[in-house]
Amino acid sequence: MIKLETERLIIRNFTIEDWKDIATIAMHYEETELAKYDEGPWPNTLEEYRKIADWFAKGDDFVAVVLKAEKKMIGWIAKARNRKKEKEFNFGYIFHLDFHGKGYATESCLAVIKYIFEELDAELIVSGTAKINEPSNKLLKRLGFTPIGETTQAFRKDEEGKPIEFVGVDYVLRK
Repeated sequence: MIKLETERLIIRNFTIEDWKDIATIAMHYEETELAKYDEGPWPNTLEEYRKIADWFAKGDDFVAVVLKAEKKMIGWIAKARNRKKEKEFNFGYIFHLDFHGKGYATESCLAVIKYIFEELDAELIVSGTAKINEPSNKLLKRLGFTPIGETTQAFRKDEEGKPIEFVGVDYVLRK
């Protein structure tokens, strides 16, 4: 069970009741230009979000980020252990666009990174984002991640069925 607190945020395990917030954040993200550079698409039915919330709630790989004062979930962080490398974790995040630029992502990600290194005994955290996603690149660098390379990737297809290729930047953060 994970429950971390920062000055303004609570970072905790998901519950099944979080499905509406997950749906709101994911569906809002799907409307952005950057969504095409991420795995997906996210579902468009509320029943699917109930299933996602149930799956998130059954493990520790995803944690909800909640504003303390408003008791409102504004995003989540993924921190999945690499199944082949015990001391390595994959790291990602998504935050509702209405809460960008307020330092919430930095504050919550720093707390989770500290938890990964100190409590889960990680030696390495890996992440990545599209090169064109400047806010995400800036966040990863602010968190201390180092870019280690670029690769051409494609997670989705366009209307004609052609892969939407983009340059992805791979990052690492060592203990």
